[in-house]
Amino acid sequence: MRVTVGVAGEGRPEAEALSLREALLSDPGLRSVRVEERISGAKPGQMGSLEEVVLVLLGAGGVGTILVQSMCNWLAGRRMGVRLVITRDDYTVEVDVPKARDHQEVVALCRSFGLPVGPDAEGGNDT
Repeated sequence: MRVTVGVAGEGRPEAEALSLREALLSDPGLRSVRVEERISGAKPGQMGSLEEVVLVLLGAGGVGTILVQSMCNWLAGRRMGVRLVITRDDYTVEVDVPKARDHQEVVALCRSFGLPVGPDAEGGNDT
């Protein structure tokens, strides 16, 4: 499964994307996940929205819930102007800092992507 995670907002999205990439790579639950950085922002001299993209390739084994949890944990520690734009296939959802700090919003995000939530989910957590 291919998941594209755009890091957008005020400030320096490129630095935030690098921080997110490092956080995902350091999560022991995501060792089997391939994480790449792709730049999708405006090119020098062009107008456009600034957004940096982290591409996550999930293999078999169902680490999707851990991925969502890790992204939300990372986002919860950011300043208010940062948001993630998460896309899988034709489905896109945006998550901002308040949503990432709300347990029920994280559970809803997992469910919206069809990921298991509850005691049977990876890691045995509620998210």
